[in-house]
Amino acid sequence: MIKTNPALFYADGEVEGGPGLKGTRCTACGTVVLQAVPVCPACLGRAVAPACIGRHATLGLSSRVYHPADGFDAPYLIGQIQTEEGPRTFAPILAPVDHPLQPGLALRFVLLPRSDGRVGFAYEPVEGGA
Repeated sequence: MIKTNPALFYADGEVEGGPGLKGTRCTACGTVVLQAVPVCPACLGRAVAPACIGRHATLGLSSRVYHPADGFDAPYLIGQIQTEEGPRTFAPILAPVDHPLQPGLALRFVLLPRSDGRVGFAYEPVEGGA
């Protein structure tokens, strides 16, 4: 499997609890950040470990995008994602462009097979979620 950006996310079977975003958890103070870091930004400790995060999230602000991007035909949706572990990021939202996205909407991480054979990710609304 070829991922669109191996530094950003785990696919199925790469890590316990995957798929999800790549993160780092400080074993000393519990801080969680996106991507791999060698030192905790909160306590400056080096007792950090890889973590799969962002499997569940809530939506912040969102927008329609009218220019195509790698693997996404315009228009598509993008949103600010608040992971349940704490870190925030922006990610594509897998929903019809006329979907009534509201802040606080429950989302889940999904792998997104691309037509070129690569795999990316997006977030999709959770049915019945707030």
